[in-house]
Amino acid sequence: MTVRSSRTLLTAIEDLARAQRETGALLSRELDCPRSGLTVVRLLSRLGPLPVGDLAERLRIDISVASRQVSALVDAGLVHRTAPDGPGADRRVRTVALTTRGAELAARSRTHLEERAAEAFAGWTADEITAAAVQVQKITAAVQSLHTARTVTAPVTAPPTREQIHA
Repeated sequence: MTVRSSRTLLTAIEDLARAQRETGALLSRELDCPRSGLTVVRLLSRLGPLPVGDLAERLRIDISVASRQVSALVDAGLVHRTAPDGPGADRRVRTVALTTRGAELAARSRTHLEERAAEAFAGWTADEITAAAVQVQKITAAVQSLHTARTVTAPVTAPPTREQIHA
């Protein structure tokens, strides 16, 4: 890949990311739910109940951030947390699942997004949509593999000392 073509691809990805953020912000306003909460609700709707740690990993956020988001959604009545039962179960692990209200919110968001997609891609053929989806999935896999490789190979370093910070 040439530098110019990679730059063109990166620009297109950045533009798509901005468009997605704008769509997410609009959807969260229409559904009166914070965007981060809506992301959690939609993910749980798609994947089913998840441990908080797995949720954080899929969202690519720190577990403490995921835990705070889940707490806000519990308070709003959109999700509930459960601890595993049975002998040998790690009771520290909390699984998050949608409540009926959360499932209804996920369904409303899905309907809104499907209506917008139908409008945005009205001039596209089914084959064009399928081909675009395949390319977006390839881009996603490539970017995710880069993050995974960097996480696995990143050296573990100690935090800077006070002397290094003030040097």
